[in-house]
Amino acid sequence: MGACFHCDALPMSSTLLSCGLLVINERGELLVGHSTGSTHWDLPKGLIDPGETPLGCALREAQEEFGLAFAPGRLVDLGRHAYYRGKDLHLFAVGTDSAATRPEACVCVSFFDDERTGRRLPEIDAFAWADDEVLGLRLAASMRRLLLGKGVLAEARGRIVAL
Repeated sequence: MGACFHCDALPMSSTLLSCGLLVINERGELLVGHSTGSTHWDLPKGLIDPGETPLGCALREAQEEFGLAFAPGRLVDLGRHAYYRGKDLHLFAVGTDSAATRPEACVCVSFFDDERTGRRLPEIDAFAWADDEVLGLRLAASMRRLLLGKGVLAEARGRIVAL
């Protein structure tokens, strides 16, 4: 967790890649999680591991941060997007039913050590469905710009099939 203070100094060839999953319900809402120690909410995403595929990374992050598992064939590839300087984001989307995917059943099994207290805390400490109005208030600027401003969430809604 936290910003990478030296990313702005990285040359373009050193662009980091994170992968994430947009989980969208039958009402078009996005499942988001509250980033522990932050005011922002986010989707399950994280840096790709060496040798890992973007799809594999997105599925792993959904499992680790939200406790969700989806069949790989259900995911729609939304492609790689410029996220912020030094980092790109490869996104996938999946449709689900809010009765089958419940925020109160989500669980984060990825932890970090809180620098202030030394306690191990989950990366994500709360989960909720959110519509565009709520997303506009809860998402960090880079994610809000990508999903709402550049229309990636609207594209995802048009391409997923809810089960």
